[in-house]
Amino acid sequence: MGRTLNLEHTPVFSRNWELMDNEDVRFIFNQGGSRSSKTYSLCQVVIVYCLMNKNKGVSIVRKSFPALRASIMRDFFNLMKEMNLYSELNHSKTENIYNFDNGSWVEFFSADDEQKLRGRKRDVLLCNEGNELSFDEFNQLVMRTTGKVMVDFNPSDTDHWVYDIINQDNSRLIKSTYKDNPFLEKDQVEYIENLINVDENYYKIYALGERPVSTMRIYSHFKQYVDEVESSDMVYGLDFGFNHPTALVECKFIGNKVYVKEIIYESGLTVADIIIKMKDSNLRLDKNIYCDSARPEIIEDLRRNGFYKAVSADKNVKKGIDKVKSMEVYINYESTNILKESKLYSWKSLKDVILDEPVKLNDDAMDAMRYAIFSRDKVIERTPFYIG
Repeated sequence: MGRTLNLEHTPVFSRNWELMDNEDVRFIFNQGGSRSSKTYSLCQVVIVYCLMNKNKGVSIVRKSFPALRASIMRDFFNLMKEMNLYSELNHSKTENIYNFDNGSWVEFFSADDEQKLRGRKRDVLLCNEGNELSFDEFNQLVMRTTGKVMVDFNPSDTDHWVYDIINQDNSRLIKSTYKDNPFLEKDQVEYIENLINVDENYYKIYALGERPVSTMRIYSHFKQYVDEVESSDMVYGLDFGFNHPTALVECKFIGNKVYVKEIIYESGLTVADIIIKMKDSNLRLDKNIYCDSARPEIIEDLRRNGFYKAVSADKNVKKGIDKVKSMEVYINYESTNILKESKLYSWKSLKDVILDEPVKLNDDAMDAMRYAIFSRDKVIERTPFYIG
C-alpha cells in the first residue's frame, strides 16, 4: 500500500525536479547565494527519486569527508527523520550508505577517497560544493554515472571548469537566492541583506548568488600540491576564534616557495579544546607558532601546556599580504577550508572604489597563514613563561 508524501518545499526543489524528467538534460547546476535552499532542495530531490524508483543508486560527494559529514550528509538524515522515513536498520554507518526498502540506495563519500572515486557505478550523482573538486575528480565521477549529474555551488570563483560545463547544450543552470526560500527567519534575511553594508562583492556572491568581480580577489597566485614536502624551515600560524573558526596552519619554506597545510579549522573551540587538538596533531614543539596577538592570555595558556614557542604574530595586514604575494604559495589539496577562503578573500569596496583593506569574513585561515609567513623573519620578543 502506498503512502502520501507531504513535502514542504521551495521553488528550487520544483525547478530541479522538473529537470529530472527532461531527457535532454544531463547536468543540473545549482548556483546560489546563502540560504537559498539549494542544498536542502537537492536532498529532497534525492529522497523523492529513491522513493519513486526501485533499485537505483545515488552518490553524494564532496571534496573532503569532514565537510561532507557536517553539511549535506547532516541535512539529508535530518530531512529523512523529519519526513518519518528514517530507519536505523537501513543505515550502514560504517559504509555511510542508506538503503531504502525498495532496493534504492544513497551513499556518501569524499573525492579524496581514491577507491570510491573510481569505484562502482551509480544512476545519479550529486556533487555538493562542486567547485571544490578538480576537473579530473569530477570527470572520474561522471564517467561512472549513468543518469543525471547534479552540482550545487556558491559562485565564489571568477573562473572555473564548472562554468565551461554549464554552457554545454545538455546542461541547465538554476540560480537561486535567499528570496527563493520562504522558510527563512526574519533575522536570517536581515543578516544576508546587511551584507551590502559589509562589502558589495560579498553581497553579490552570498545575497544575489552571482559571480564576483575578479579585481576584488586578494590572492590569485595560489597553486595546489599533493605530495608531502620535507623542510626543516617550518613555522605555524594560529588565529583564535569561537563563533568564527579557530585556524591553525603549517607553513614549510623552500627558498621563495611556501607550502601551506591545514591542521585545525573548527568553530566552537574553547582554549582547552584547542590545546587538546594541538597535542593530538603532534606539532613540532621546536617550531614557532605565530598567534593572534589580540589574545595574549591564550598564548600564555599554550606555553604553560608545553607549546613554549607560541608567540605573538606581527599583525600588519597590508605588509603581511604583500609578503604573501611576494612568495610562491602552494596549498595542500586536502586543505579545503584554506582553498575556499583563498577564493573568497577580497578587498573591501565602496561604490566603484576598491579599498586597501580586506573584508573581515572568511579570513580565519588567511589570517593564520599571513601570521606565519610574515612573522617568520621577524624577531619576536618572548616574555617569560612558567609551567604550573
